[in-house]
Amino acid sequence: MKTAKYRKRCFDQIEGIVAENKALCEEKTTEMSAQEERLLDLNRWLADKDRERRGQSCILSSCM
Repeated sequence: MKTAKYRKRCFDQIEGIVAENKALCEEKTTEMSAQEERLLDLNRWLADKDRERRGQSCILSSCM
């Protein structure tokens, strides 16, 4: 009887750890997705700024 209780308690602990691990993995995945989206937005912004800068430098060099 003690063995069955011990076994059940161990399995319950394992299930709790697995559930917690799954929740942490989902949270981390969400964080990484948000960070990736921010990086994509930053890359787009930098590309726009670069095109803008190159456009202005072409206009300035043609004036000279």
